[in-house]
Amino acid sequence: MKILKEEKYDLLNRKQVEIEIDHIRLKTPSKEEALKHVSELLKVNPELIKVKFIHTKYGGDNSKIIANIYDNVESLKAIEEFRKKKKTKKEKKAPAKKE
Repeated sequence: MKILKEEKYDLLNRKQVEIEIDHIRLKTPSKEEALKHVSELLKVNPELIKVKFIHTKYGGDNSKIIANIYDNVESLKAIEEFRKKKKTKKEKKAPAKKE
């Protein structure tokens, strides 16, 4: 495993890292496995990491992982969590009676 690129974004309270991981004769790692590898490599709490992409070339034995590492949990929740409006159910009108 090696770090290919690392960028710091002060306004977002995070840094973005690009890591290459080898998985010879194994499947592409899942997001949970990638999260574990990134946290071990950078010695960061896994709760502060958001894995964005895992890209493997067809038939390749290595993958590129792009992850965001936040300074605190509040920044992660403010940026990564989307708030959706709750849908309200509309009441159906009763059909008109024919006489």
